[in-house]
Amino acid sequence: MGTTLVLGVDSSPDYFARSKPFKDWHVLAATENDTILGSCAFAVNETKVEGKQVKTVYEYGLMVDPLHRRKGIAEKLQRHIEQIARDKDVDLLHLDIIEANLPSVNLASKMGFEKAKDCTTFSLMPYKKQNIVDDEAIGTLNETDIEAVTDLINETYDHYSYFAPLKSKDFLESLKRIPHFDFHNILIYRPNSKIDAALGYWDYNKVRKYIVQKLNWRLKAQSYLIRMIGIFTKMPRVPRLGETLSSFNLTIMAYRNAESLAELIRQVINIALENKIAMIHVTVDPTSPMATILSQFVHTKMKLSFYVKSLRQERLPNLGERKLYIDAFEM
Repeated sequence: MGTTLVLGVDSSPDYFARSKPFKDWHVLAATENDTILGSCAFAVNETKVEGKQVKTVYEYGLMVDPLHRRKGIAEKLQRHIEQIARDKDVDLLHLDIIEANLPSVNLASKMGFEKAKDCTTFSLMPYKKQNIVDDEAIGTLNETDIEAVTDLINETYDHYSYFAPLKSKDFLESLKRIPHFDFHNILIYRPNSKIDAALGYWDYNKVRKYIVQKLNWRLKAQSYLIRMIGIFTKMPRVPRLGETLSSFNLTIMAYRNAESLAELIRQVINIALENKIAMIHVTVDPTSPMATILSQFVHTKMKLSFYVKSLRQERLPNLGERKLYIDAFEM
């Protein structure tokens, strides 16, 4: 549907669940007289950028109490992240900012970050059962499939920036770190003896809750039109302001054939319908084949910008020349 939906986030009851998928994660808090004024988090990782192995920090969850803003708290938290990152010999910092979040854009620019690439968050809207062409080809992951799925992921993202090839052991360990997620959350499409696609979905209601904060004028107009047409036929439901959305996040996305991945997306939509899920979110490089596949489903879109900062005074990577791998657990 190509319109804008702005969501707020509630991380209760377990604020740390957001960080647990990462192997090396840290949460910082700014305090005064035992009162938390602000907090942020970051994860250290190793990846490949422009063919080189680099150590990176992904930053997320920066927030400051509204009563204590404009006191330099966010800048102090950022400097503390950078000091820890330097101590860990990190090469690059990166973070994601929603296009409309001007205060975060201004802070990132002030702290030396540069926008490297625009990304797109698709929010699929389940509203009617999807037709599956080959239901028998769809199953769930088991441990004997780990090596094949690892190879498929590596094959899918081989030439993407910010992707380092996985080893089966590391992939298995990463799955075990994810809260409220297991092998049954990874669907595989096996039309013959070979796995042709894999797709994970994460029940994110158990990790974070999304609250609708803003609908742009197009989405408001479409909401009215959809409600009118919905009197006569099934239509996607546009959420209302203040509504808490139930949602899935798509995680692992790998495939050899685009239609095989589309079949798995249809299956996840059907699972979402059974569980009364309102939205299915995933962020991708808009120039990637995944964006084309996702566009065929009813959706809203939101633009995210990928910001990068070098800690070694080196030239920043040119991410525009290659497709960008976006770790679903970073979104």
